[in-house]
Amino acid sequence: MDDDLILNLAVEPDVPAHKSSASKKGGRWTDRAKAKRPVKRKERSHDVRSDDRVDASERPVKKARKEVRFAQTSTSTGEEPTERAAAPARPPTQIISSLFTSNPKVEQPLPTLTPRTMSKPSNAPLGDSSTFTGLGLDPLIVTHLQSKMEISKPTSIQRAALPALLSDSDDGSARRDVFIQSQTGSGKTLSFLLPIIQDLLPLSSHSYIDRSIGTLAIIIAPTRELAKQISDVLEALLTMRLRPQDETPDDAASGPRLTRWLVSGLLTGGATRTHEKARLRKGLPILVCTPGRLLDHLQNTASFNVGKCRWVVLDEADRLMELGFEETISAIIKGLDGRRKLAMQAVQEGKSMEVGGWDWERRRRTILCSATIREDVQKLAGTTLLNPIVIKATEADELVKTDLTRPHADAIAEAATGNTKFTPPSQLAQKYLVAPLKLRLVTLIALLRTLLTQARGQRATKIIVFLSCTDSVDFHWRLLGGTSMGDGAEEASGSSSDSDSEEADEQDAGGDSKSKSKSATSNDERVEVKSPLLPNTSIFRLHGSLPLQTRLASLRGFSSTRPGKASERSSSTSSILLCTSVASRGLDLPLVRAVVQYDLPTEGGATEYVHRVGRTARVGKGGEAWSFVAPSEAEWVKWVEGKMHGDTAEQEAKNVSLESVAVDDILKKGFGGTGKEFEERATEVQLSLERWVLKDKQVRLYILIGWFSKRS
Repeated sequence: MDDDLILNLAVEPDVPAHKSSASKKGGRWTDRAKAKRPVKRKERSHDVRSDDRVDASERPVKKARKEVRFAQTSTSTGEEPTERAAAPARPPTQIISSLFTSNPKVEQPLPTLTPRTMSKPSNAPLGDSSTFTGLGLDPLIVTHLQSKMEISKPTSIQRAALPALLSDSDDGSARRDVFIQSQTGSGKTLSFLLPIIQDLLPLSSHSYIDRSIGTLAIIIAPTRELAKQISDVLEALLTMRLRPQDETPDDAASGPRLTRWLVSGLLTGGATRTHEKARLRKGLPILVCTPGRLLDHLQNTASFNVGKCRWVVLDEADRLMELGFEETISAIIKGLDGRRKLAMQAVQEGKSMEVGGWDWERRRRTILCSATIREDVQKLAGTTLLNPIVIKATEADELVKTDLTRPHADAIAEAATGNTKFTPPSQLAQKYLVAPLKLRLVTLIALLRTLLTQARGQRATKIIVFLSCTDSVDFHWRLLGGTSMGDGAEEASGSSSDSDSEEADEQDAGGDSKSKSKSATSNDERVEVKSPLLPNTSIFRLHGSLPLQTRLASLRGFSSTRPGKASERSSSTSSILLCTSVASRGLDLPLVRAVVQYDLPTEGGATEYVHRVGRTARVGKGGEAWSFVAPSEAEWVKWVEGKMHGDTAEQEAKNVSLESVAVDDILKKGFGGTGKEFEERATEVQLSLERWVLKDKQVRLYILIGWFSKRS
């Protein structure tokens, strides 16, 4: 071995043997430089130390690492656990939660010791000797009510209002405007429809009277659904026989012959204005409409003949004010006055082409119907009513009519400051449950299953569920229609949601905006869905953002008790309507067993609550009202009870008590099982709902957008 290489190894023992080979860079040997690099790095790292070298044996001992382990209480040898084993345990990284854990503590309601006594219905037809004939109604109308509409006795509000509206005498009550305040479901619609028909029916004896005379009565409703309902009742009344059934030919020759010229019309947004103009040109003696569309035709349709209008009815006036129709109503009244002046001026100048005389001295009569007399309603009454009669009927035996000699402003103010507590029907059973947020959805399904099971023996059961907004209605409607139990395929009724989502994605790639819009809304065009969670039940929805035809089809499907070709429903099929507050006013839906307020009303307070629950227990029939209350909203129950307290102890005891029901009781009845088995079944239902949400891309995006919008 070379002597120089041996010397290098002796001086630099840290250099490995394989590094001893010499290599050149630029003609120089680099072995010594490579061997000194670790030494230089070591010197740089110890610059902060003193120049004195520290022996390796004097280095400090490295601190032992603490290991976190679960402490052991005992060993097999019986020795005490060591200090290392007694170290605090590390918290688990995975959190397992369920529907029935980590929920806020809810105080369980105390059991009711005394059973609830059924009160006498406060909105039922009167059982005394009062009859429509005794109130002065035409025998033809009375016969039609009894034979075709199965209405034999008037309600309290009809007994109070009909004499004042049917009177044609010269005393102070004739031809005065009327303010009607009454309990929900008490029959206000017939209170103004019957006087209008009786007033126009004698005109049928004149040969020169036909539908070209124009519009003689206008009924204004706040929503399209209520307008359609009033129109349906009106059409049923106008199909009556114009001759008595026992009339002989000799009697017919001696009496007046009535012609069938009374035709009703419906003007609402969403329909084509051209078709409406054609019907107005032919003539619509009785017109049911919404405010916006009526004002549109008054301003833009020259063939709209309203110069002879005799009646104007403002139904649900408090709702009209809530929706901001005050200026529209004022413009309508001014438009009607202007058209009447123009018609009278044409007659006076001899420019009118109409045949026959007309009583132009008779003024137009206005009826305003409202459940409450609030400040904005009083303002509307002051601008639209002239010297009105205020009629109230809150109980079957309590009728209030203001003094006819008092000024109308004082009469309305007196009625507003009097017994203005707006209460639901006394026969209505009101219940509530305090549900934690995680349990709300499965509790709703359990409650619906319970109500449907209890009424299985009936012909058909109908339940209305109120939600907070249109998006919530659409989400729950699609959720119930698309969910399937287990991991199998979805039901046929709900399977189109995913295909629609995929088709919409393909449309995005293609760029066809027109077909994309049609595909995106194809799922929303469905009217009815079914859910395996609610067997033998059709589910409908209703809110203001749906197309008019879809809204009307939903109401027809929900109200129908006979099989239909579109939905192929049987007479025993139950129905559930998911809706917003648009369905809380005026709608008379038959056979509604229960009303469920899944979301408490945020606007309108106790009045809106009473309007919602008033969709059941109508005209003397029974019903249930359920309210979902969050733990943070527990004080709402006492608040709403205080708002509905009547003036007497009897009213307070009957109308304002809300019975509390435990959530566990609802889950046990809805899902069945023994012991805690209902918890497992509720969890399975919750998981099936979550699987549908995770499967649908559009739903996940919708939830994400809603989550961010609530926090922005």
